[in-house]
Amino acid sequence: MFRKRKTTEVKKVIDVKFEVKEDLEEDGKGCLAHLSGFFNRENKKMPIMDGINKINAFVKKLPKAPHPPVPAREVWLSLWGAFLGVGFTAMLAFLWKCPMLLGPFGASAVLIYGAYKAPLAQPRNVLLGHFLAACIGVCVNDFFGATFWSIALGVSLALVLMVVTYSIHPPAGATAYVAVQTGGLGVGYMYILNPVILGAFILVLIGVIFNKLGKRDYPTHWW
Repeated sequence: MFRKRKTTEVKKVIDVKFEVKEDLEEDGKGCLAHLSGFFNRENKKMPIMDGINKINAFVKKLPKAPHPPVPAREVWLSLWGAFLGVGFTAMLAFLWKCPMLLGPFGASAVLIYGAYKAPLAQPRNVLLGHFLAACIGVCVNDFFGATFWSIALGVSLALVLMVVTYSIHPPAGATAYVAVQTGGLGVGYMYILNPVILGAFILVLIGVIFNKLGKRDYPTHWW
């Protein structure tokens, strides 16, 4: 009787061992299945990576413009010139409650203080470009009001006038846009003089003085 009880206990221990072993084997199979599924997903993603690599290789083959090193002095002069020019016009814009005009002037500052040798940054282009764009924008708003097509018409006409008068200045397109959209910031035809012409003149004046003090060749021509 003692022997039967012992045999039964040993059998129970062996059965438990087998159950534990089976559980471990099932867990191991589950881990392997999970890992294989993960790598299969990675393999499915490989075509995407191949496509990205092909696009990257294509972009690298495109012609690249030369990028000569920019002296630190040029960087500092551009920084402080833009700070002074935009800061002064921004102060006046907020005093006159017309901060929307900062868009065109901010773009003009990039040309005057950063790309000061560019033809589009010269005083004729800045002053005449803004003037013509403001005139066209206010007139279009006066005749047709502010609609999606009148805004497009105002910017298009301003571009044409700048082209035929050799006074292309890209930021002036925003001057026409704002003029049509807001009716000259709510002041009508006075928008042409104040703040457009006055602000553009301040930008050019500070640009000339600052660039001359920094011994930079601006303007390359006046008219």
